[in-house]
Amino acid sequence: MLTPMFFMAKIIHVVNLHSYSPVGDITVTSLCWLLIFLLMQTQIHKDRNFRMMIAMLGMTFISSFSGIFYQILIAAGTVHIFAIYIFRILRQVTMILLLFLDIRYMQEPLWIRTDAQKRYTFLTFLLLGASVAFDILGTIFHFTFYVDGDGTVHNLFNIYFILHILLTISIFYLIFKYRWRVIKQVFWGLTGAFALACVILIVQGIMRQNSFTGFAYFLPILSIFFMFHSNPFDINTGAASDSYLYHSLDSAREKKQALILISCFMMNFTQAITDSKDLRYEYYQFFRTHVRRGIVYHLENDRLVLTFPVKNEKDPDGTVQKMLDDFTDSYKKFEIDFKIVVMKTNPEVNSGIDYIRIIEAVERNMPFNTFHHADENDIKRFYGSSYILGELEDISQRRDLDDERILVYCQPVFNIRTQTYDTAEALMRLRLPQTGMVFPDQFIPIAEQYGHIHALSMIILNKTCGAIRTLIEDGYDINRISVNFSTLDIRYDSFCKEVQQIIARNQIPYSKIAIEITESRSEADFNIMKAKVQELQKLGIKFYLDDFGTGYSNFERIMEIPFDIIKFDRSMTIESAKNESSFYMVSTFANMFSKLHYSVLFEGIEDENDEENCVKMSAKYLQGYKYSKPIPIEELANFLEKTS
Repeated sequence: MLTPMFFMAKIIHVVNLHSYSPVGDITVTSLCWLLIFLLMQTQIHKDRNFRMMIAMLGMTFISSFSGIFYQILIAAGTVHIFAIYIFRILRQVTMILLLFLDIRYMQEPLWIRTDAQKRYTFLTFLLLGASVAFDILGTIFHFTFYVDGDGTVHNLFNIYFILHILLTISIFYLIFKYRWRVIKQVFWGLTGAFALACVILIVQGIMRQNSFTGFAYFLPILSIFFMFHSNPFDINTGAASDSYLYHSLDSAREKKQALILISCFMMNFTQAITDSKDLRYEYYQFFRTHVRRGIVYHLENDRLVLTFPVKNEKDPDGTVQKMLDDFTDSYKKFEIDFKIVVMKTNPEVNSGIDYIRIIEAVERNMPFNTFHHADENDIKRFYGSSYILGELEDISQRRDLDDERILVYCQPVFNIRTQTYDTAEALMRLRLPQTGMVFPDQFIPIAEQYGHIHALSMIILNKTCGAIRTLIEDGYDINRISVNFSTLDIRYDSFCKEVQQIIARNQIPYSKIAIEITESRSEADFNIMKAKVQELQKLGIKFYLDDFGTGYSNFERIMEIPFDIIKFDRSMTIESAKNESSFYMVSTFANMFSKLHYSVLFEGIEDENDEENCVKMSAKYLQGYKYSKPIPIEELANFLEKTS
């Protein structure tokens, strides 16, 4: 009976006589269990790569485990000869299967064709079956491996060694042949691991050792595990995560190292490069051509950022231009919408994350498929916007309806029928301590992006109501003033209640206020808008459909919401003056709305020709610089008549 003490004695005997130590194999089996446990705990998606890695770790474990018992049984002599044969074949076969799985795992990132994979699998198992049969015959007829009657081991010919050599050569051949299909970090990682394993086996052979065979086979598995399961670089793009980018930029700032950043935002790029091998090939070609000393980072929302040191380039501007030219050529093949911003590190930028914020701010004003070289003016605008954002946050938190930083301007509207100014549109301005006057195009997008627009809207409504009350008290004839609200405002459940409370707070008739809104594409927003328009109209509040003629227009939806006035955008005014066809088209729309009892207001009237055209097109109201530029609401009285 083989007791534990007997096994320990035999292990010591093996160490002394055969220069074998089980420490290597025991370590490998322990590491295999550890990695399997980590994979099971951390991998959410149990995909092909996960299953292949589990199989590879399992084969490594079996191989090392078999090696330990094989050596122990040899030391036991003739007691268990049949078991020696079993564990030897098991160790050799699992090592062959491990090499086979190494190649199978890499066939996906190397894009090996399915038919080639099938041929390789068939050939491997054919050779493995033939080798096992040959080895068994050799054991029976004593021309390969056998143990004689006195326990002496004879290893005359190792057929498995030839198969090992063939598979190892295959691995190196595939890695080098298809090296352009993987990023350089993966290529060098795999090559280095397999090369080191070969070196260990060669040195072990020279030293007549066999303690580290299992460890040598484990090294490539560890390399693949790191590259494809714990790898900071995205396999599809070769890009690191944004946390590495911010650290790199902060480090460059501390060291005063000049870097060039090229940010490329592409619509649905992540999905496209996953689905299209042609796009992936084009990307890798571009990647290998231009990303030599630089690093690519993959950020959220399909943004790639390439950084590289200026000092490594003789002509950095020329290098950038060459990249942009090559990118343009690639764009013509795939036509994925993009925005590219080029930027150099600048001491005026406070942190690494601010570079991305600056780039995002620049992109907001860029059309698709254009390039922009960010400069100091962009940096100043960004930090100006950051200051504005801070003020907006403070305004939103204070909820002061009389906040002095919010100013009400207005533009008088000319009534064609009465030939008077009896309505106006309220416009918002900011006056901040550090920047002075700030116009809507600077702060409205920021307020909408960060959720502060609703607070501004309620303040401007309150101040407009206060101005109307003053005009009424001073005896001026003011029909109404319209206030702009965004779709974001309409979504608030409390919108109608807040509007009623503010109007009541200022003690003016509901009919003195009009609300301007733009049409929404969203079905949910449309239903919300319809319900709230109907609720407030019952109180006497008028509703304008703003910016008709721009973007998306759905006549069915327009007819469902009972607007009072349709505002034709300045672009429609311009279009009507181009030629007879354009005039006919715009006038047809205007006449149709007029016959359906909507009032029509044309914006952007700048001269007599604009006015004459719009009067012919059933306009009831006209608004534009011909009559007045936007003025402080306190000056509106200059355009109004006194009540009789």
